[in-house]
Amino acid sequence: MLRATFSGFSVARGAMGASQKALDVTGQNISNVYTEGYTRQRLDQVSFASGYGNFASTNYVAQIGNGVLVTGVSQVRDPYLDIQYRNQMANVGAADAKASVLEEIESVFDETMKSAIKDAFSDLESKLLDLANSTGAELDDSIVRSSMQSLVSLFHFNATSMATKREQVTDDFENKSVRQVNELLKDIAELNKTIKSSHVLGYPALELQDERNGLLDKLASYVPIQVEYQDEWLSNTEKVDTLKVSLMMADGTRTTLIDHDKYGEFSAQTYPASKFTSVTFRDTDNNITNITNATPSTGAVNTLMGQIATLNNAIGANPNDQSLKDQRTKLLDQLKSYVPDIDIQNDGAQVDLKMADGTTVSLINNGTAGSFAFNPATNTLSIGGQDVPTGTLNLVENDRSLNINGGTFTGMLNMLNSSGVFDGDATTEKGLGYYEHAFDLLVNTFATVLNDLNKPATDANGNPTGAGGPLFTTKDGSTNFTAANIMVNEDWIKGSIQLKTKLDPASGTTQNDNINKMIAALNDKRDFQNGNDILFNGNFYNYYVDIESTLGIDQQSTDNLLQNHVTVINTIAQSKDQVSGVSLDEEGVNLMQYQQSYTAAARLMTTLDDTLQTLLNIAGR
Repeated sequence: MLRATFSGFSVARGAMGASQKALDVTGQNISNVYTEGYTRQRLDQVSFASGYGNFASTNYVAQIGNGVLVTGVSQVRDPYLDIQYRNQMANVGAADAKASVLEEIESVFDETMKSAIKDAFSDLESKLLDLANSTGAELDDSIVRSSMQSLVSLFHFNATSMATKREQVTDDFENKSVRQVNELLKDIAELNKTIKSSHVLGYPALELQDERNGLLDKLASYVPIQVEYQDEWLSNTEKVDTLKVSLMMADGTRTTLIDHDKYGEFSAQTYPASKFTSVTFRDTDNNITNITNATPSTGAVNTLMGQIATLNNAIGANPNDQSLKDQRTKLLDQLKSYVPDIDIQNDGAQVDLKMADGTTVSLINNGTAGSFAFNPATNTLSIGGQDVPTGTLNLVENDRSLNINGGTFTGMLNMLNSSGVFDGDATTEKGLGYYEHAFDLLVNTFATVLNDLNKPATDANGNPTGAGGPLFTTKDGSTNFTAANIMVNEDWIKGSIQLKTKLDPASGTTQNDNINKMIAALNDKRDFQNGNDILFNGNFYNYYVDIESTLGIDQQSTDNLLQNHVTVINTIAQSKDQVSGVSLDEEGVNLMQYQQSYTAAARLMTTLDDTLQTLLNIAGR
C-alpha cells in the first residue's frame, strides 16, 4: 500500500508544532526559575502510529508512522521524595514547636543574666545569720520577714509568668495552629475541586497543582499525613485523578482528612484547672477521632454529688447535727475542684452549675442529685439530658498520651499536657506542667520545713508557749503550698506571731539555736520527690539550679534534634530540587535542541516540497 502523497508534509508540520510547544514549555520553565514552589514542566509526546494493517497490505510494504503526537504537559516530580519530605516535615514541626515552648520557659527560670530566686535564698540565709548573731531580735525579725516577702514575691512572679506562658501557648495552639490547619484542609479541598474541573475541560492546571503541593507540605508540618491519588472514571475511556489525604495515627491506622472536595475539622477544648488541652477531629460523616486520650471522667463527680444529696437528707432529719454539716462542707469543697463554676445556696441544699449565658443547670436539689454523662463518640457532656460545655468538668484521668506522632500538634500538645514524672510516667515529655510542678515542689517543701521549725514549743500540758506559729499560709486555704498560693502569714506581718528564735523558751535570752536550725535547713540535703520518684537530692538553692539545668539540657537536646531534622529535610529538598527544580543550564541546552529540531523539521518540509515539485515537473512533460 502506497503512502499518501502529502503524509510527509503532515509529519513535518507535526514535528514543527511539537518543537514549538517544547520551546514554549522551556520558556515557561525559564520564566519561573525563581518562583517559589514551581515544578519543572515537560512536554509529553509519543510517536503517532499509522494505524493497523489491512488486507490490502503485504509483508513487503514498509509501514511508516505519521510523526509525533503531543499528548500534554506534565510536571517532573518524584512521589517517593514527596513522601520523604512530608514525613520529615512532621518531625521538624514537632521539634520546632517543643523548642519554641522551651524557649518561653527559659525566660522564666533562667537567672544567668538576672538576680532573682537564687539570690533571694542567699539573702534569706544572710538575714537569718544576722538574726542568729543578734541580741535584739525584734528589728532583725522584721528584716527576715522582709526577705521572706521578697522571696514569696519572686515565687508569685514565676508562677504568674508560667501561667502567662501557658495561656500564650494555649491561645497560639487553639487560635492559630488549629485554625490554620482547618483553613489548609478547606483550601486543599477547594483546589481539588478546581483542578478536577480543569482536567475535565482538558486543562492540566499545573500551577494549581503546585499551589496544592505547597499546601500539602505545610499541612504535613502540623500533622502526619499520607497523600493518595485515585482514579475517578468520568466515562468508559476518560478518567481524572482525585486526591485523598489521611491522618496517620500512632497505631498505624488512618483517618480521612480530605476526600477530594470533602474535608473534616479539628477542634480543641482546654480544661484550665486540669491544665489539659483536648483535641478531636470530626470527619464529613460526623465521626469523632480523639487525638488526645484523656477525657472528662464523670464517675468521681457523680459519686460526690450523690453523697452530698444523701447528707442533705440526713441534715434535713437532724438540722442541729453540726458534724453532718461539716462533712457536707468538705464534700462541697471537693465538688468545687471538679466543677469550678458552681453556685452553692442554702449551705449546699441547692447547687447549680453557672452557664456562660447567665442561666443555671441544677446539680443538686436537696436529696436529689444529677448525673453527668460524657459521650466520647460526639465529644459532648450532658447532665439531666441538657448539654453543657465539656470544660465544665476538670479532668481526673491522667492519660496524657497522644494518638498521633509528629507535627506541630504533637509538639505543642506534649508541651501543654505532659508533666514528665508528675504524670506517673517518667518517659513522657517534660512540658510546661513538669516545670510548674517541679517549682511548686520547691515552694511546698520550703514552706513546710520552715513552718515546722517555727512551731511554738509546748508546756507539760501540751499547750503552746513562747514565740512561733506558721510563717506561711495559702491564699485558697489549701494545705498544699504552690508558687501561686503561698503567702507570708498576715499574723506575722501584724506582729501577733514572731520567729521562734529558741528551741526552749525558758533558755537564756541570747540563745538563737532555732534560727541556727533554720539556717541549717536551708543548706541541708533532702529528697525532692513526687511519690516514689526522687527528682533531686540537695538543698533548696541547688534544687532550683537543677530545675535550670534540666531545662537547659532539655532545650539543648531539642535544638540538636531539630537541627538534625532540618539537615535531613534540606538534603531531601535538594534532591527534590534536582528533580523538580528549574536549571538554567539544562533549559538552555533544551532551547538549542528544540530550536535545531524545529529547523530540521522546517528543512524536512522544504525538502519534501522540492521533491514534490520535481515530481510534478516530470509528470507535466
